[in-house]
Amino acid sequence: MRATTTPVQSARSIRPRGAVAGLAAAALALALVPGSAAADEPRQAVAVRVKVADQPPVDVATVPRVWPGKLLEAQGVPVDGNDLVDVVRDGREVSGKRKRLRQGDVVRVTDVVKERRTKRTKVRRGTVEVPTTKLEPGKRKVVREGRPGVRKVVAVKTLHNGEPAKYRVVKRKLVKDPRPRRVLVGRKPYAVAGTAGLNWGALADCESGGNPRAVNPAGYYGLYQFDVSTWRSVGGSGLPTAASAGEQTYRAKLLYKQRGRSPWPNCGRLL
Repeated sequence: MRATTTPVQSARSIRPRGAVAGLAAAALALALVPGSAAADEPRQAVAVRVKVADQPPVDVATVPRVWPGKLLEAQGVPVDGNDLVDVVRDGREVSGKRKRLRQGDVVRVTDVVKERRTKRTKVRRGTVEVPTTKLEPGKRKVVREGRPGVRKVVAVKTLHNGEPAKYRVVKRKLVKDPRPRRVLVGRKPYAVAGTAGLNWGALADCESGGNPRAVNPAGYYGLYQFDVSTWRSVGGSGLPTAASAGEQTYRAKLLYKQRGRSPWPNCGRLL
């Protein structure tokens, strides 16, 4: 299947190893982060370790209680809206106001890239089997091959430091409906005890001219001119004209077993 990849946002540029290593120069010096304290109000420095993506960790000194984002900004470490900045203290991540830096904290920056991907997948066509008495029992005949459908899937793939971390489908849309394969399956004709010797063909010719789709404006349908309530009383569903000729004959036989020739006052004599 076809697939395309489109960046959601451009990934932030990881600083070259030499540039990140330049942070080591601050390890022995006090780095007053802008906005954290006035230059004329120095405080005792705290040592903090900075881990940027897959670069070697660097120890820096800074004023206490500064936010990690301010420290990274002051040290020239680029961080975009996707990246993760965590503070680890005594082996545990901290959150909220506790992320203000203290002695021995580790500032961990994870480079996060999100890629939006679109692909098209097949939708199974399926098969519809239609029983018929026009084929020998058990014989099958394909009357329509059908075709699979097509679905468009949009997903966002998230990478942490270049490694896959999450895959999330954000949209699915059916762009082409599947068309099922249609197969006729032969079966034995419907049978009802005590009705096999009757002339159902003559009755059908008299009632409808032998037309299983015949409709009388007075509300009678099919080979044997059922009304809807009578059709349903012998197990039919929908309209008789929607059923096969074999099913209509089967329902007529059930009706005959219940009521004899009376449902066909004019043509019943031909049975």
